[in-house]
Amino acid sequence: MERYLVGVDIGSGGCKVSVIDLKTKRVETRSREYPTYYPRPGWAEQKPEDWVSAASFLTKSILAKKSTIASEIIAIGLSGVTHSPVILDKNGSPISRSIHLTDIRSQKEANYLKERLGEEILKATMNDVNVMWTAPMLLWIKNHKPEVWNKIRHVIFPKDYVRYRLTGEIATDHIDAEGSLLYNTHSRSWDERFLSILGLKPNQLPLILNPTDISGKVTTEGYRIFGFKEGTPVITGSTDTLLEVFASGCRNPGDCTVKLATFGRICVISDKPIFDEKLITYSYIYPGMFYPGTGTKSFASSLRWFRDRFFKSRSQIEKGNPSIEPQNNEIDLSSKAYNLMEKEAENVPPGSEGLIFHPYLQGEGSPYNDPKLRGGFFGITLRHGPPHFIRAILEGTSFSILDSMNFIREKNLTVREPIRLIGGGTKNRLWTEILIDVLGMEGIIPPAMDPSSGAALLAGVGTGVFSSLEEAQGFLFENQESINFKPEKHTLYKKLFNLYKVAHDKMLEVYHGLADFGSG
Repeated sequence: MERYLVGVDIGSGGCKVSVIDLKTKRVETRSREYPTYYPRPGWAEQKPEDWVSAASFLTKSILAKKSTIASEIIAIGLSGVTHSPVILDKNGSPISRSIHLTDIRSQKEANYLKERLGEEILKATMNDVNVMWTAPMLLWIKNHKPEVWNKIRHVIFPKDYVRYRLTGEIATDHIDAEGSLLYNTHSRSWDERFLSILGLKPNQLPLILNPTDISGKVTTEGYRIFGFKEGTPVITGSTDTLLEVFASGCRNPGDCTVKLATFGRICVISDKPIFDEKLITYSYIYPGMFYPGTGTKSFASSLRWFRDRFFKSRSQIEKGNPSIEPQNNEIDLSSKAYNLMEKEAENVPPGSEGLIFHPYLQGEGSPYNDPKLRGGFFGITLRHGPPHFIRAILEGTSFSILDSMNFIREKNLTVREPIRLIGGGTKNRLWTEILIDVLGMEGIIPPAMDPSSGAALLAGVGTGVFSSLEEAQGFLFENQESINFKPEKHTLYKKLFNLYKVAHDKMLEVYHGLADFGSG
């Protein structure tokens, strides 16, 4: 009997796969990291085959648990990080690494597009031109990598590359397309004016479908790579942020999510689009609804940076494994490292004894949109050790969210409490408590908040398991966890946040100078 829905998410730092058991309402989610490469200051890249390898490892490990599970899967839904272009040649093979959404190399190209078509792009796409969108990335490739540009047959997005390997079909959804700045939200088609600036044609971009459409079925090759039964339907799916917001239960204006992930993200449901150069606005899954919001570029990646540079080997020694490069136990080692870091930070008082962190490791998105900002620790003394630096990262990234939340309030967007905390960072209880104390807001952690869970629910809508989006949204929404802020800590953090802001303003010239120096 068919009883399972599967969601596959290609996130900004790792892959997640969720399986929903319709009979028991239980969800099993597994995750696996993949590397991000930083070949030059400000650059960030990933290998599409790393996404496929991670997804393959996870799906096959889940399917291996039970011999009949593959035949009991109703459908597969897809989710993925936005903006990052996947460049395919005539054979359907990636020509190069994919530029990551945190990459800032395309500033000149973004400036050029903004000068030529900035107002038109904002009106057509709801978003302003800056380095994190696909169009400037593509123009950079055209200007600097002609050997890649001249071989382009298709430009697709991360989840769509996994779809291509599963089904052989080249397609995307209209919401993921919005992240390219090449899609007109009014005509709901690729905008030939914007494509012509790049020298691309509409047939080089993917077919646009609705998120709940069946985009194809698992092929023999898809079975070989991922283990799914040949002929299993694959639903189009959508962006990771949209599916997190959907899975967390957001439906009405004012409902708000705060995402603790590589890219720290605030999303607020609105019944109208918000046109502002410092906001990110996408259409929502419900017609006529939108989720404008903000994004801070190095939220969880700041903690991962510290772990990888200064802490990872400690977790391996604790585990009794001297190898620096983890093998099949990679996930356990990563979790153990984060657990050790959290325990050490718990012993440091709020405020990290006067240590402040700016999480601008790849420039910053909201509310500054400044690729030349740089990370920094302030107030270091001989007393400060690794636990202080860890807690300062947890607090500094939380301040970056508060910075963005204040900006949202300035735009008169209503935010209803409790806010929904989502993303992998919610596994760190200390981090979520710090964030809530910094914001001074009531929060909940929904039971279903992962984009892979959202993709699985969407697969149920696309195949008729659920009669509506509302029914799918309510299927897993039980036993949410509440987190309440502590007034005395909020008062303390307000004082420290003021210093965080002063440090930003005073260091601005220095940050820009260092960015210019580092780029040569």
